[in-house]
Amino acid sequence: MSRPIRYIALIFGCSVSLFVLFVAMSFSRLDDAYAQWGAADMVIEYMDDNDGRWPQDWSDLQPYFDAGGGRVSGWSYDKFQQHVWIDFSADPIELNRLSQTTTAPPFNVIDSTSIFGPQFDDGPNGMLLRHFNPDAPNSTPPTDATVELAQ
Repeated sequence: MSRPIRYIALIFGCSVSLFVLFVAMSFSRLDDAYAQWGAADMVIEYMDDNDGRWPQDWSDLQPYFDAGGGRVSGWSYDKFQQHVWIDFSADPIELNRLSQTTTAPPFNVIDSTSIFGPQFDDGPNGMLLRHFNPDAPNSTPPTDATVELAQ
């Protein structure tokens, strides 16, 4: 085999291996998408229960996790915190202001701690955008389909 063909085969093999690794890591972190969804739910519930205030730290959200599990079953609260990042210094008044003039989340205040952490739809920040601005478009609106069961 000639040297250029060996190099091409090596580069191709490495590329395929990296792609497979990336896909495997993404699937193994699928619970991160649920955890981010759960974190956004908990933050929104916290704000609803506390006159619009943003949680100060993880201890503010623990009762909400204890009540619902953060959308990931079998995780401890410690594991949940290791997989989700929340900017506890965020200003809900500023987030609300930013949400009024955009159709996509202009902020990133909840995310995965992993670069392989996938998100559902427009992620937890999209959920916050629609919390602050219910008229903001949903990137994946619910369908109006009906299901009929066969007898």
